[in-house]
Amino acid sequence: DRKISLAISRRLANTRVTPNMMTIVSIAIGVFGALFFLSSRPLWQTAGALCFVLHSIVDGCDGELARLRFQESRWGGLLDFWGDNLVHLAVYSAIAVGWSRAIGERWPLWVGAAAILGNMLSAGFVHVQTLGGVRGKEGPLFTNVSQRSSRLARVADELSRRDFIYLVLILSAFGKSHWFIVLAAVAVPTFLLVVVGIALFERRSEERHP
Repeated sequence: DRKISLAISRRLANTRVTPNMMTIVSIAIGVFGALFFLSSRPLWQTAGALCFVLHSIVDGCDGELARLRFQESRWGGLLDFWGDNLVHLAVYSAIAVGWSRAIGERWPLWVGAAAILGNMLSAGFVHVQTLGGVRGKEGPLFTNVSQRSSRLARVADELSRRDFIYLVLILSAFGKSHWFIVLAAVAVPTFLLVVVGIALFERRSEERHP
């Protein structure tokens, strides 16, 4: 992804395209792609997954352009952070609804709700932990899920990577994107517990070693 996004960013560096424009474009691609997951057909699910991958690639361009032009800002960071989460919620919702319609049952909606709620709580918690205390700060806004560089924080950062997009692509090729929502319903709340645990551990460490 990074090699492709860097190639795009270099071509855009001398244009009027702004980092925030690229963020909005990436969000639009991701939300549009989510609509394809309403179908149970492998072809349409694969199209949605490819849009999801394209969203991830374009999403790298906003930060690259911002760093190239020294245009990093709090607003840009917030737009990027919450835009990514909006796309995740759209994909979770569409997969759950598509699965529910395909089998004529309502319980898949609860599976999707678990993934959605876990995502919202995780994003909100990370926002408060890493972004909430820097109002008015310019420059890089969000770099990792923890305020401290510890081994636990690095583990959490690895867990927050978006490599899962390629799993969505593989499953969608077989019309099995709903397998992903089942995994997400377990993994996303688990991630929330991990970041909360890290925050509590770091707070206790600070109290013991101020």
